[in-house]
Amino acid sequence: MFKRNLLFTMGLALLLTAAGPVHAQNVNERLSRMEKELKALRQENASRAERETALQTRINELEGQVGVQADSLSNAIESLDGITAGAGAASALSVGGYFDIEFKSDDTKSNNTFDQHRFILSFDGSMNEWISFRAELEIEGGGAEASFLSGNEIVLEYGELHFNFDEAINLKAGALLVPFGRFNALHDAPLRDLTDRPLVDRRIVPTTWTDAGVGLYGAFNLGNSFRLDYDFVLINGLDDDFSGTPGGGMRDSRNSFRSDNNDNKMFVGRVGLTPDFAFLDALNVGVSFGWGKYDASDTQAISMFGLDWTAKKGPFEFIGEWAMIDLERGAAQIAAGVPGGADGWYIQGNYHFFPESWRSASKFFGDESTFTLVARYGTMDTDDSATGIDRAATARGDAFRDDAQRFTLGLNFRPIEKTVFKIEYQWWFEADGIADADNDRFVMSFATFF
Repeated sequence: MFKRNLLFTMGLALLLTAAGPVHAQNVNERLSRMEKELKALRQENASRAERETALQTRINELEGQVGVQADSLSNAIESLDGITAGAGAASALSVGGYFDIEFKSDDTKSNNTFDQHRFILSFDGSMNEWISFRAELEIEGGGAEASFLSGNEIVLEYGELHFNFDEAINLKAGALLVPFGRFNALHDAPLRDLTDRPLVDRRIVPTTWTDAGVGLYGAFNLGNSFRLDYDFVLINGLDDDFSGTPGGGMRDSRNSFRSDNNDNKMFVGRVGLTPDFAFLDALNVGVSFGWGKYDASDTQAISMFGLDWTAKKGPFEFIGEWAMIDLERGAAQIAAGVPGGADGWYIQGNYHFFPESWRSASKFFGDESTFTLVARYGTMDTDDSATGIDRAATARGDAFRDDAQRFTLGLNFRPIEKTVFKIEYQWWFEADGIADADNDRFVMSFATFF
């Protein structure tokens, strides 16, 4: 631009000169004016050059910033890709649990009472698509180490590391829920339609039964109409604590998570069969078994066998369980009348119903709302060498252990599937030859998953 202006000015001067002589004063005025114009053009060009330089500098700065941000973003994406690739599926931890509170009016006690029985925290973590961990921490009676609390404890209900290889075969290790019977795996309070557990699952199968060990489990189809599932564990096993308390059942024989009382390990398993019958909505039948040495000298064995069943048709359910335990005893123990075995069973019928006209009539009556009428009859014999009932001075109803029989009638309401309100009445019956005891019980409870 500057050169063009300069050439234009010089050309104009030559034209003027060629046009003929002019007056000196006019020439001087014209030259002075052109010099000013030339100076202004030079200043304008200098200012434009400065602006161009500043603008280019700013462009270079912005490009540099964009480059840094792009590099940072690229690095972040690469880092996230690395984390995702290293983790396989995204790691996740879910926390939940359940809670129940009970009210009991027991004829064997002078006071009726509220019982904040259980507060359970459950944890379910996935390390990747085939490794997971699940656990439950049980807080009973409000917790431990508080002087004003009674009957309280904090205990790991189970803690299981799972390796899910395939539907047909999977591995687990940890403090395992022992797969004997169906109830031990489905004992959570909000799942149950009655508050108190069956007698056989209190004193014969010591629910909650958890032990340290390893296990294999899985399921597969047998043709088009049958499905088989299995769960086998190798654990420390039961110890001989029940031998010192005849009539007390197997609850105190649950072993430590930290050590075994002998060098022998106990094998326990359950095999379930689910046939597809057109006349039933669902059916599952299970066979359980267990064997191991229970005494400190590894000389006496305990054998266990059990059956369980669940059948559903429309609003009706029919469930039950039977279990027996056989204990090897020495001659001196037999002569002393130490129990050589125990057994128990229960049958239960459920009827689910809800008036359709009530749905949406209240916030408590929704699509999931249902009532369940429940009837259960069960027995337990914790001492096969004698007939008698342990009447401890502070006994609760289920502490009338040996040869006990109980009939329970209950009704519960679930506003939603996860939350339930239950009421029930229990009638206790003594064995033949035993005087009747005033040991019936009224029970009410609330329970919920969260």
